[in-house]
Amino acid sequence: MTKRTCAKKFMAVNGDLICEVKTIDAPFDTTDDMHNHFCHEILIVLDGELNLYTEYSGRVLKRGDIGFIPQYVFHTADILTPGRYDRIVINVNDELLKKASTNKMKLRTCFEPYEDNDTSLHTTHLDEEELDEIKLYCQELQKNIIHPTSGSDILKDAYLKLIMVKITNHFKDNPNMAYPEMLPDIVSKTFEYIDKHLTEEITLSDLEKAIHHNGTYISRCVKKFSGLSIQQYIIAKKIALACKLLKEGLSPSDVCFMAGFNNYSNFSRTFSKHVGQSPKQLQMASRSIK
Repeated sequence: MTKRTCAKKFMAVNGDLICEVKTIDAPFDTTDDMHNHFCHEILIVLDGELNLYTEYSGRVLKRGDIGFIPQYVFHTADILTPGRYDRIVINVNDELLKKASTNKMKLRTCFEPYEDNDTSLHTTHLDEEELDEIKLYCQELQKNIIHPTSGSDILKDAYLKLIMVKITNHFKDNPNMAYPEMLPDIVSKTFEYIDKHLTEEITLSDLEKAIHHNGTYISRCVKKFSGLSIQQYIIAKKIALACKLLKEGLSPSDVCFMAGFNNYSNFSRTFSKHVGQSPKQLQMASRSIK
């Protein structure tokens, strides 16, 4: 799997809601490296086949399959069908889903198991009739986002709710297809160790003892799979944790140490490089959304 280098491992999403119906001519993302978003992501495969990976799990997805990637979770993909890969990608802010939900219909259901220590990549499958229906709704949603007219704000809300209600109900009735786990074991164990010790100093020696492999080999496997060095991945994970804590309302100075940084100056500089804004700017922007 060939990967490209990218400076930012957080990929910005312009707005609270993006819906794109894409063909093979549109790249999967601006990077093949593992990356994450502030928003939840929904990937619906219209044609072709790919391996979709998160830092915890991996699945093969084909036509009609849906993959649900929660906010802050690192992910990447490997397209298996050159010349065939059409899909729908929806990025939606968590607050937007909360506001659109009711007591009887929680539109965050597809993403919530990650919060309960269920680390599998959540998926479901649509039949042909359901897929055509969802594609039509997504095309209308995309049109009202890109070319807004009078009433587009109402239509965006309506189409988002239609899409989310249908795929949420479908996921609850038909969760997680029986595809084999695709994430390499050594990569999985490395990511798991980093996740558990993120706020501590992690060395190759620590990884060697925990995973029982040579440190150079571990580094090579992680780099080949994710496109990131182990150190790049650790920093990116710390930044993702910092984003989450800032959005929860914690002060930047507290977040600095809670995310495993030793001093605020280094934290602020590193955060700004990865996210494109300072910790204080992100926190202010998050407050304006709520």
